Amino acid sequence: MNKISGYFFWLWILFPAFSGMAQEGIESLSPKDYLNLRLPPLDVLFENAKNSAAVDFYKVKMEEEASALKTERRSWLKYFRFNSTYQWGLMGINSSFSDIDTPLFYQYSGARQNWYNIGVSVGIPFDDFFDRKNRITRQQLKTKATQVEMEKWHDEQKLRIIEMYTKAVKELSVLRLKAESLSFANTQFELAQQDFLNGNIEAGELSQIKSIQMSALESYEQTRSELNRALLQLEVLSKTKILNR
Repeated sequence: MNKISGYFFWLWILFPAFSGMAQEGIESLSPKDYLNLRLPPLDVLFENAKNSAAVDFYKVKMEEEASALKTERRSWLKYFRFNSTYQWGLMGINSSFSDIDTPLFYQYSGARQNWYNIGVSVGIPFDDFFDRKNRITRQQLKTKATQVEMEKWHDEQKLRIIEMYTKAVKELSVLRLKAESLSFANTQFELAQQDFLNGNIEAGELSQIKSIQMSALESYEQTRSELNRALLQLEVLSKTKILNR
């Protein structure tokens, strides 16, 4: 194998195109995009997390409990009954009379009339009456429990946001260092290629430098993957757009 053919052999084996950044979606972010990335303040993320569907669920539940409390406060009205009747029409009476000296005869009398009745009745079950205050208290406690449950969920969500936030900050710092290392490894390999073409180094030395480049690339991509995972989870948890993609 002559020197020129050996060069093309190693070039084909050891120099795949570095095109990972040309992918779609979040994979299209370049090292420069990560360098310019700034995370929003935690307070903003905490506040935006309140736009979650879970918070909407708790709010609807609280409205339902408040409505039930109003109904319970007005429950005393069930002790009273209002009744009324009204009749209108023609009343007729048929009668007959007969004795020994009088033959049987019939008599009819009728008259138009209006008749109505209005009344109010009161019925108080004592067990229901004396337990009314307890029922109102229980309903108030249900409303308060829903409020506490929502606040508990928000506190737990804050902890999840903090966990992903700190991980993202860490991975972002490491990624910036690894981006520098990868850039240096790429430069080294380019120089080594020129030296190989000029006959200053052997193919084995070029292979070693390529291995260093591949290790730097693998380490960079692994950190980038962890960072992307943390950022995407942070977006979901905080309902906040962080990555422009």
